[in-house]
Amino acid sequence: MSQYFQAGILGLIQGLTEFIPVSSSGHLVVVRQVFNWADQGLAFDAVLHLATLAAVLIYFRRDWLKMVMSLTTQKQSYEIRQSRKLAGLIAITTIPAIGAGLLFANSIETTVRHFHDIAILMILVGLLFFAAERYTRPKRDIGKLNFFDALSIGLAQAVAIIPGISRSGATIITGMYHGLSREAAARYSFLAAGPIIAMAGFYSLWQILDGGVANDLGLELVIGFTASFISGLLAIHWLLKFLNKHPLNIFAWYRIAVGIGLLIFSWLK
Repeated sequence: MSQYFQAGILGLIQGLTEFIPVSSSGHLVVVRQVFNWADQGLAFDAVLHLATLAAVLIYFRRDWLKMVMSLTTQKQSYEIRQSRKLAGLIAITTIPAIGAGLLFANSIETTVRHFHDIAILMILVGLLFFAAERYTRPKRDIGKLNFFDALSIGLAQAVAIIPGISRSGATIITGMYHGLSREAAARYSFLAAGPIIAMAGFYSLWQILDGGVANDLGLELVIGFTASFISGLLAIHWLLKFLNKHPLNIFAWYRIAVGIGLLIFSWLK
């Protein structure tokens, strides 16, 4: 199968599953192993993440612009104060993931790549989705979050570096436990993804460029980036609208079904 076709498929999967709460890293690992595709390495994964970063920046461009403007002005209107507070909350949420990434990312990404491990995590997080729907009630908006709420969501984001958990899933349900609606929790989750995806992606991209990139690999990166960017934009738009009216149950059932399927596959393999 063409390496360029593979790059496009992996980019499509990355863009969709980075935001839809089913674990992007877990799906990439499974697809590569099922079809016996060569692992392009964590650097290729990082380029796909840069595409999803571009999707986040463009989709929420007004939010990012307001936050930047709030940090560069002396005005103290309510809207400016809220944007400034949001920037601070996102910074707090980013800190735990930075620490986890620096300490554990390389070892986790290279060791937690077995179907059995991913399957267990897919099922467990799916059950947490059901629990979040049953035991949480929306009672405040993003502007009411505080330091400890942001830190808690950040810890969830840090744990989600493990393939199979889902960064968006972990942060969305944590936001729901702190009183956010599904849509508000997803919106905050996507905004909070920006800094951590940027740092991880640009660091790995620098490693690629520093070591040199073959011409054929360069084209693979372009194809993967394009597919991931377009599908990422579509996934953000769709999920925000979906969660405005529907619960997380469909994703919970999907995760559990995939997890059971992976367990059976690993036992029969």
